[in-house]
Formats: sequence, structure tokens, C-alpha cells
Amino acid sequence: MVRVTAFGQGHSDLRDRYIERLQKMIPFHWANIPLRNNPDKRPSELLAEEKEFLKTYKATEFYLMDVDGRSFSDNELSRWCFQQDRHLVIGPPVGFHPEFQQIAKGKVSLSSLTFTHILAQAILAESLYRAACSQFNHPFVK
Repeated sequence: MVRVTAFGQGHSDLRDRYIERLQKMIPFHWANIPLRNNPDKRPSELLAEEKEFLKTYKATEFYLMDVDGRSFSDNELSRWCFQQDRHLVIGPPVGFHPEFQQIAKGKVSLSSLTFTHILAQAILAESLYRAACSQFNHPFVK
């Protein structure tokens, strides 16, 4: 099972198209957690939505999507994703709280570039779809 949780608002037809394709290929779940308050800078405390997430998932392994995380080639991501269950978390636009960083199993990077929140979601969805196609010898449909 591959699971993605994304904090924040935003809608992307491209992201949703890849999510739909993934759900037909593999056990896959994408959850969006809208933020009631969307601060301009990182507050010193956890956001209410972050607290709720940690109540639910603290005992599980999850990986943060972060520019400073581990980079993968397409083939490496494919192998890594499907070795075991994976849970990837896209943080709020103001970034991850230090408590999240301490609890997370690790960090994964899409690129050394910084993307807007919704673009990062679309790139992650496409990357996971590409990884699933590679893993299961399915032709990548653009």
C-alpha cells in the first residue's frame, strides 16, 4: 500500500488524473487535509491538523516530502516504493514543524528545486504513477 497525505488547500486536475490511474493499478490512497488557518509563517506550535495527524499516525512509519530529503532516480523510487508499505506526507505550505521532522522515518525529495504546494502534489502523483508502471512492467501512458 502506498499512501500520501497532503496538508493544505488546492486542486489539480493533473494530480487527480494520476491518482485515479494509480488507484486502478495498486493499493493506493491519497488524503488531503485542508487547513482551517493557513498562516504566512511557521507557528511555534503544531497546527491543529498536524496534531490530529500525529494522533492517528504517530505509531506508523511515514516519510516527509522535503527538498533536503533523499533523492531517487525513477528506478530507485520504483523499487523503494514497493518494497513495503509507504506513507509519504506533503507538509503545509509553511513547512513541517520540528516535531514532525523528529517523528518521521525519513525525508524524500522530488528535486532540489522548490515547487508550489499544488505543483509538488502533481509531480509526486506523476512520479508514483511512473514508479508503478515501471514496477509492474506497464507502459507509461502520458
